[in-house]
Amino acid sequence: MWLKAKSTRSSLLFFCMSLCAAGCGREPQRGVTRVETVPVTGIVLVDGQPANNLRVSAVHSTATQGLVPHSPGGYTKEDGRFSLSTYESGDGVPPGDYKLTFVWGEINLMNGQYSGDKLKGKYAEPLRSAHPLQLSSGDNAVDMGTIELKSR
Repeated sequence: MWLKAKSTRSSLLFFCMSLCAAGCGREPQRGVTRVETVPVTGIVLVDGQPANNLRVSAVHSTATQGLVPHSPGGYTKEDGRFSLSTYESGDGVPPGDYKLTFVWGEINLMNGQYSGDKLKGKYAEPLRSAHPLQLSSGDNAVDMGTIELKSR
C-alpha cells in the first residue's frame, strides 16, 4: 500500500510539473492580438544618481490606447537603466504618441506589491510630463538617453 501511495504521489507531482512547464512558453495568450512594438531604453538619474526600482511608464496620448492591454512600462536597474515592455520583458512600445511618467516606489517583500513614491507624485501625471515619446511604425530601437529628475 505504501508503494502504491508513493507511486500515486510521484505521478501527481509529475502531472503538476508538466502543467507548470506547459504554461511557461513564450506563445501569446489566445485571443490576444499583438501589435508591433519598438524597443525603448534609457537611463534615469534622480539628483544626479542612478535610481533603482523606479517605475517608468509610457502613457498613451493617441489612438494606440485600447490596442494594448495596459500602459507599457518597466523598472530601472541599479545603474538607472530601463527598457520598456508591453507583452514580454524588453519587447518595447507600440507606435504612437506617449508621455513618460516616473514613480519611485518600494517593493514590499512580504506581498510583492510596489507602492509609494519618493518623488511625491512630481513626475506621475502624464499631462504634466516633460518627457514625450513618439514612435512610428518601422522605427528601430529608441534610446531615450539620460533622463534627469529632481527629488525636490
